[in-house]
Amino acid sequence: MGNLLFSPSGRIGPSAYMKGMIVLAVISAIISIIPLFSPGLAMILGLASIILIIPFVFLGIKRSHDAGKSGWMVLTHILLFIGVSVALTFILGALGLGPSPEMEAAVNAAGEAGDLGEVMRLSGEMAKESAIPGAVASLVGTLLSAYLINMFNKQDGGDNQYGPVPAA
Repeated sequence: MGNLLFSPSGRIGPSAYMKGMIVLAVISAIISIIPLFSPGLAMILGLASIILIIPFVFLGIKRSHDAGKSGWMVLTHILLFIGVSVALTFILGALGLGPSPEMEAAVNAAGEAGDLGEVMRLSGEMAKESAIPGAVASLVGTLLSAYLINMFNKQDGGDNQYGPVPAA
């Protein structure tokens, strides 16, 4: 698993790519629900989750290599992931999932009043309200993006400049 997630060289097939993306999606979803239990830990893990970008990029590079394309194609993967994530955020917001408008208004009012303690308390409550929708969006967005990337990057049937055909 270490070579799969932490090395940009070589090629990976569609199934190995999906396995890696499932691992990243589950880790991201777990981080998304931490605010339900510990808002302080959620802030720390939220910042640490930025590290998940590295294996996401490495998986994309190797998947592009498998299709015989440059690793720079990972930029299109990132744009696709952002687009899917934004669309899911709008859909979940339209369904009324996530923080309530009253909570957002209370945070804004506390901020305008300069009450930093109240802003922090309300932000923690807001994080709790958006934890489950955030976890669902994280799982669905990552897996949908991975599916689309696999669909667009057809496997190069033979050996190419990036290495031999990966084992199934």
